[in-house]
Amino acid sequence: MKLASGVLQTARQTLTSMRRGLNSAPSQGWHLAVRDIRIEYVQTKLGLFWAFIEPLVLAFIFVALRRNGILEINGLNMPFALFAVCGILIWQTFFDSLMLSLSSLQRAGNLIGNYAVAPESLVTSMALRSLFMLAMRLPIIVGLTVAFGFFNWANTVSFIFLSPIAMFAGLALGLLIAPFTLASADLKIAVGVVSRPLMYLSGAIFPLTGGLEIFRHYNPVAVIIENLRLYLINGQFVDTSALTIVTLLVIGIFIFAAFAFHRTMRTFL
Repeated sequence: MKLASGVLQTARQTLTSMRRGLNSAPSQGWHLAVRDIRIEYVQTKLGLFWAFIEPLVLAFIFVALRRNGILEINGLNMPFALFAVCGILIWQTFFDSLMLSLSSLQRAGNLIGNYAVAPESLVTSMALRSLFMLAMRLPIIVGLTVAFGFFNWANTVSFIFLSPIAMFAGLALGLLIAPFTLASADLKIAVGVVSRPLMYLSGAIFPLTGGLEIFRHYNPVAVIIENLRLYLINGQFVDTSALTIVTLLVIGIFIFAAFAFHRTMRTFL
């Protein structure tokens, strides 16, 4: 009974502290995100244009491959260039958010020495930076739908509204793993090494068929990519129930991970 009472009391105290942190999170998180983005681009001559270069080059490569008849796959409901670029950029949004949140506790330790930073402010900052990276990629995806004749206002607006699911999936998983990086400095590197090859099992570049089709149903990132990509093209989901389940799972993991992140940041940093 004493143990259960102590756990409940700790949980209540943490939730109270999280509620206080949420009050300052929007303003403080915004300033942290803007500062980080400025630091990354302010000393470059091209500035924010660098954020567009990677998706632009990616789009150019796949369009060039399509025009030369290379890597064209039959049976798709869209040009392969659009299929691959859309899938890769959604995947990259997930991956960047994952790696950003894995570094969160190390960054928190550096900030706490100079600022009174609430854990919720740091989470907000990471979410805003991830949204910024996503915003740099969306024009490329939308531009390709225009170029290939698949543009539809309603589908595009819905796609833009739903696309942060990939970002929050990365943040949720990264925040969940982040506390364990305090015990092993190799964990962040290991996650990055393992995650990159898994892009090929997410349906980002090639459709998952044959023996790989199982990943269409049991890889949450594949579910997100396939449903968002198809909705952008024809306004329909591959599997509405699967996307709903994955979205609820992401929300649940994010809430739990934010709780664990708050406890870790307040206890060990």
